Amino acid sequence: MRGIVILTASLFYGSILWAQNDMAFKGHDPRKDANLNPFINTSINPDSNLAINPSSNWNMNPLREHSVNPIQNSSINPMINLELNPQSNDVLNPVIMKGLQPSTETWKGLFLFNDSNQLFGYVSVATQNVMLSFDNSGTWNGYYVKAGRSMYNFFTLFGVWTGMFLCYDSQSGYNLFDKNGKWTHLHIK
Repeated sequence: MRGIVILTASLFYGSILWAQNDMAFKGHDPRKDANLNPFINTSINPDSNLAINPSSNWNMNPLREHSVNPIQNSSINPMINLELNPQSNDVLNPVIMKGLQPSTETWKGLFLFNDSNQLFGYVSVATQNVMLSFDNSGTWNGYYVKAGRSMYNFFTLFGVWTGMFLCYDSQSGYNLFDKNGKWTHLHIK
């Protein structure tokens, strides 16, 4: 198994200012587009739309549905299925595949926002089954593994499931839920 390598903030130039001035960011900014803002657009807010809330829609709740739980389903567990593990699969590793790092000029990805719609991090789509998570300084801090049609489980760099998971908001991105299935108010666009 490849050693764990964490990107340092020194590799990330301009962090938040770079992203906010980038044209790609402008198309993802929920402060500028109410359709992307779950606190205005109730159809993408899981507290208002029960169809996208894992507390009521158990198909997207790994606590209730074994097929989307990586402890119950080894095919979506990166500790067992190494094709899904960036530490074992070079194609998924941003230390090796520099284009996955949000600091590169050609980077295309998604943005993580907090409950105030402030930029909170970055998400690189490595493959259709794995997305990489970076904090707002560009430090790689984990990854998401697809676990069904509309959700991803969140893992640490070491491949340990945090219990947290993303659910598709039915329109423009994802909402992040904690290990109890409660919306954290973090969202990805």
